[in-house]
Amino acid sequence: MLLLYNLLFPLLLLLYLPFYAVHILRRGGLTRDFWERFGIFPREVKERLRALKSPVWVHAVSVGECVEAISFIRRWQERHPQEEFVLSCGTSTGFATARKGLPSQVVCVYCPMDCWWMVRHAVRLIHPRLLAILEVEIWPNLIRQTRRFGAPVVMVNGRLSDRSSRGYARWGFFFRPLFQAYSLLCVQTPEDQARLERVMGKDDRIHVVGTVKFDQVAPGNPAQSQELLQKAFGPEEHLLFCVGSTHPGEEELICQAFARLLPNQPQWRMILVPRHAERAQEVAAVLDAFHLPWQAVAPVPGNPPQAPDGQAQVLLVNTTGQLMGFYRTADLCYVGKSLAGQTGGHNIIEPAIFGKAILYGHHMENFREVDQLFRQAQAAQPVEGDQLLLPALQELMGDAAKREELGRRARALVETHRGAINRTLELLDTLPRP
Repeated sequence: MLLLYNLLFPLLLLLYLPFYAVHILRRGGLTRDFWERFGIFPREVKERLRALKSPVWVHAVSVGECVEAISFIRRWQERHPQEEFVLSCGTSTGFATARKGLPSQVVCVYCPMDCWWMVRHAVRLIHPRLLAILEVEIWPNLIRQTRRFGAPVVMVNGRLSDRSSRGYARWGFFFRPLFQAYSLLCVQTPEDQARLERVMGKDDRIHVVGTVKFDQVAPGNPAQSQELLQKAFGPEEHLLFCVGSTHPGEEELICQAFARLLPNQPQWRMILVPRHAERAQEVAAVLDAFHLPWQAVAPVPGNPPQAPDGQAQVLLVNTTGQLMGFYRTADLCYVGKSLAGQTGGHNIIEPAIFGKAILYGHHMENFREVDQLFRQAQAAQPVEGDQLLLPALQELMGDAAKREELGRRARALVETHRGAINRTLELLDTLPRP
């Protein structure tokens, strides 16, 4: 099966490349660094990697995992200051986030595509003593080539959905040996452990440690966020509604509700952060449709700002890596991919770290356990349907005491569930060192 995989993967990659190139060009991620995805590392990067002495290689994929990885590496450095690290990413947005948030001594690279010769080159160049993979990223060549090199592979913050668990179990003859190649598997919940055991069977290497999302170190530059807000909204005091990680359909739903409420709540301003910055032109059209004057952090092609400096009602954030900074400044937050036909949800823990009042939709399939924790603690306001967003938003915009109470409960929940990174690192310390 691995031989078949290695024969088919390059062919499928060649077929996909034109679509992939268009996708990357739209995101603005086609830089010189991106050639690392094909195992082509610039000379200065090679020199930095060769100067390291058996570093820990941490692999993340997109923005969310990269933010987790930054917190994970910082805590690891506190425990073991002599340790050296490489962080690899799989997306241009994740790479940009990592470059902004990592300590300067950590080498950040793109992880090559899972072609065996590209991965083998990267493994030999990095020369890791250990590979830590965030969440559940099953790349056969990355796992097998690292093990062949003699370095253990560990899972950090593992999370499996019911669907993926069933799929891995159905194709167990291929996936079971890959999971069994891990030296340690740290998962978030007992449910994740059960889903993993559906594939592997009972195994002493699986440990429930909680989610590292509660341990996240808040990135972002508050002064930079304040400067952008003042330029968009003026020097007056405003109440801020931060709408994070939205997807198509959600902007229309949110903007319609906000535009209806604004005449009676003129002190409110909105910070709108689409999940994918390349959708800025599409989102700007939605703002125009609802007659909401806006400014953008970066120029939007074909769209001059629709409000002079200081007169906007909406700040459109069409850059990456700034969402946490805006959550920090907000009075009320909405977390996307959970209404308007979107499913899966995004990380509601991020605004909770700052003790913010949080709204989110009822489609939280990828954060089921986190959703349940917040509901049990009454630490956020779930919205059970699109039609209920307007009354929920109206209530929270008009009730400062309720916003304060929700924020207090959210922060208390974060404090209660911290510690997953330390528990993971304690387990990692038990692994034999080369």
